[in-house]
Amino acid sequence: MANRRLYDAIAGAYEEIDGRRSPRLEMWLRGKLENLRRSAPGGRLLDIGSGSGFVTRCAESLFSLRVGTDMSSGILVANSQAFDAGVAADVDHLPFSDGSFDVVTCFAVLHHLYSFDDLVMEAARVLKPGGLFYSDHDIDSLFCRRFRLPLAVYRRLRDSGSKYREASEQITDELYHLAEWQEKGINASSLASLFANAGFSVESSFHWFGLASITDRVFGERLSRHGWAPLVSLTCRKNGE
Repeated sequence: MANRRLYDAIAGAYEEIDGRRSPRLEMWLRGKLENLRRSAPGGRLLDIGSGSGFVTRCAESLFSLRVGTDMSSGILVANSQAFDAGVAADVDHLPFSDGSFDVVTCFAVLHHLYSFDDLVMEAARVLKPGGLFYSDHDIDSLFCRRFRLPLAVYRRLRDSGSKYREASEQITDELYHLAEWQEKGINASSLASLFANAGFSVESSFHWFGLASITDRVFGERLSRHGWAPLVSLTCRKNGE
């Protein structure tokens, strides 16, 4: 409910408030999607937590069907041009048939979830055998613990909560923190284990790209060891024929 209320309140202004959906990040993400499309069994894409349609916009012409799903019907309506279809739904109960999609994406969404069990179960259900789940741009909990003080400085300077509160009087401190439930980071190892136990082959990596322009210049697109870069990237292939 917190996520729904927050994103309904800022539906038409999310990317402006966030301020990190740059053309350079779009090019980077499109490259990731091109690789997914080449490795996927077919061309049907489901983007979970689609919001303003950043992923589905970057996937234009790559996939034959681009479906965006989000808790907030308001943000889907405000950005309807970004999808072939926008569906308001809870990730715990996706309204799609078994084996409906070849690729499922989840970009900067995991930190909004209270747990990952149902996400993994539903991704496994709606993906075809050989299908791919890809998530990226959620912060890792080990990095958060290791670099607690510099991260606190970064977050204080960025002050995202104030930007959201200024955008709508409906957004309170409590609502913002409930929506950012896993702001201390996601446990990448536990999430990878959930996918492995659900019958996926899992590849995890960690990087800095897209966090800020200065880190893009310093670190570029190179990968780092677990705990030494903030952003978690996960690519999981559903096993089976």
